[in-house]
Amino acid sequence: MPIDRKSVTQELRLLLQGRDSLAGEGLGPALQRVAEAATTILRAQGASVLLADEHETLRCAAASDQPGLGLATAQEHLHAGPALDSFASKLPVASRDVTTDGRWPDLRHLIDRAAVRAVLSAPLTLPGGHPIGALNLHSSKARDWNIAEIAATAAYAGVVASLISMALEARLRGALLEKLLDALRTTTRPDVEDG
Repeated sequence: MPIDRKSVTQELRLLLQGRDSLAGEGLGPALQRVAEAATTILRAQGASVLLADEHETLRCAAASDQPGLGLATAQEHLHAGPALDSFASKLPVASRDVTTDGRWPDLRHLIDRAAVRAVLSAPLTLPGGHPIGALNLHSSKARDWNIAEIAATAAYAGVVASLISMALEARLRGALLEKLLDALRTTTRPDVEDG
């Protein structure tokens, strides 16, 4: 698996474009199901998965609902918010109410304030500690996130990061296998002049 961020983000972009499959589907649809499942498993009203691009800008890869998509794209646009702080610190970041949180004062103007109040973000980190994105959860009511919810969200983000890591490894193994097969075909191909 590549360890430099540029290689990882390029491979993620190819996976999200559906160039490879993961259990019969692309990574994008798999992440969509991950975001939708997060709402049930982690008892949130919405969720989104943001992944870093080559410029370390988080981009929305999947969202369970329109408010989740709005929260993700607002953070993408502002280059600020709980997901970006979580990505940068490699730690979960919680907000009781993003509409009044002084850490990201402009965020409240770009989200659906009736649907997004409390937000919890956890980093998506590959083995070796390389952050590749963040998982966002949101609730329509202001509330504190308890320790168990924060721990469960961090654990779920670890599972999502493992899924992404396996997809990256499968893609790289497939690319390596293709190169080896091409080399084998080239070396075993009879010369045209010999015949």
